[in-house]
Amino acid sequence: MFRAYTIPLLAGLLVTTTLPTLAFARQKAKAEQAPRPRQQQQEQRQQQRQQPKAQPQPKPDNRTGDALFNKLERMTPEEREKALSQLPPGRRAQIEQRIRNFQQLPPAVQERRLDRLERLTSLPPQRQREVRRSIKQLQDLPDDRKRAINQEARRMSVMTDDERQAHMNTDEFRNRFSPAEREMVGNLAEIE
Repeated sequence: MFRAYTIPLLAGLLVTTTLPTLAFARQKAKAEQAPRPRQQQQEQRQQQRQQPKAQPQPKPDNRTGDALFNKLERMTPEEREKALSQLPPGRRAQIEQRIRNFQQLPPAVQERRLDRLERLTSLPPQRQREVRRSIKQLQDLPDDRKRAINQEARRMSVMTDDERQAHMNTDEFRNRFSPAEREMVGNLAEIE
């Protein structure tokens, strides 16, 4: 006893309820396959390092010392000499010493430090100051606390922001670290 308009009506209802569900399922599948933002950043940095570098001649740089160091460290010796010649003598000596110390490190350590430096300089200025303050505070701690904080920061660096926040709110985390140490771990996890 269906009327002629009932079948098209039912078909239309099925289409309007099924298509959004299929579209949602397809979007969810794509999202699950998509790399995480941190993974994308790491892949982009890796690709940039593998590309040949054709950089214009450097100009005097008034950015922070870390950004300047990062830029100078990646230059050829000739490019570096030209850029350093434009700096005041005291500043030039400091940067040259940092570059020499850096070049004496094993390649894996150099790579890790450059990655951390890039992540630090990509943060907004206020966050950079907070992270730098945490780095300085960490240096004043006993070795066992430094080790615990660094290990926890590395562990948390692979977490999403939500996972990191949830982890920092657990009793286990709060019992292991003082309030100042918890702040350090949170700040350092951003650049690990």
